[in-house]
Amino acid sequence: MNINTDNAIIKFSDVGKNFPYDKLFYATLNKYILEYKNARLDKLTDHDASVCLARIIRKMEVNDVPVQQFFKEELDAWSDVSNYTRVLRLCDLMARDIFCCFDKNRYDENGDFARVDRIYCVNNDGERDYITLEEYVRSGLFKKVLTPESEYFQDLMERNRRGLLPKSK
Repeated sequence: MNINTDNAIIKFSDVGKNFPYDKLFYATLNKYILEYKNARLDKLTDHDASVCLARIIRKMEVNDVPVQQFFKEELDAWSDVSNYTRVLRLCDLMARDIFCCFDKNRYDENGDFARVDRIYCVNNDGERDYITLEEYVRSGLFKKVLTPESEYFQDLMERNRRGLLPKSK
């Protein structure tokens, strides 16, 4: 899954504005959401949305470890809330990892975007569909180079291939 950087959430993000991680997360996973009831998430009831997202989460992996195993501590800490709330909290947690590089509120004092050591994918019976970015910008007359965010995602993929990303929190 390639992150759509033409999305208004990314294009018009700015310092001081809330970054809607959840909406970007749902837009990125839209093809998997549509598989459930052939409807966008905002058209589903809370119960159906919860079931839909839970099915996707069961297929998701972080650094090639099932998401539910990786975030077991958080899930256990949220045991006092409804399943719907737990699912939404987990989605928000994952979205903050995946899209941190686009949130201008999280840039450091040097103007560099936020980074994490986690790469996410949806595992469809052994075929992993990684959430990445491959976007190029012009550098000179004929040359195109990867954007810094694309380089970040490629670095995560390479480190994951080599087994250098953490398998637990």
